[in-house]
Amino acid sequence: MLTTTYVLAALIGILLVVIGLRFFLVPEAAATAFGVPSTTSGMDAGAYLSVKAIRDLASALLTFALIALGDAHALGWAFLAMAIIPVGDAAIVARRGGHPALAYAMHGGTAVVAAVVGLMLLLG
Repeated sequence: MLTTTYVLAALIGILLVVIGLRFFLVPEAAATAFGVPSTTSGMDAGAYLSVKAIRDLASALLTFALIALGDAHALGWAFLAMAIIPVGDAAIVARRGGHPALAYAMHGGTAVVAAVVGLMLLLG
């Protein structure tokens, strides 16, 4: 069971790297997929997209560091704590006129997956 949860955590970490790099390499497409278009008035959209990229890459690095340390308990708590990020993302998308299904299905689903993997690591 523990091996499976480490694999799930690693896959989530890899996905976070892909998402973070996408926000650096094709920011407009990534922002649209996130649910909030990058077109903003009076603001540097590139800055917001770069912040999103760094946040995802840092979350991935934390995941990989805790996997490398072999500390399932710490990794589980980290996943539970990081589950708040997609909850916030859902609220941002919903407040900024994004499609509710995208806000709640994608970002809400991500929060549930993070919480479940976190609990699996804690209980495994």
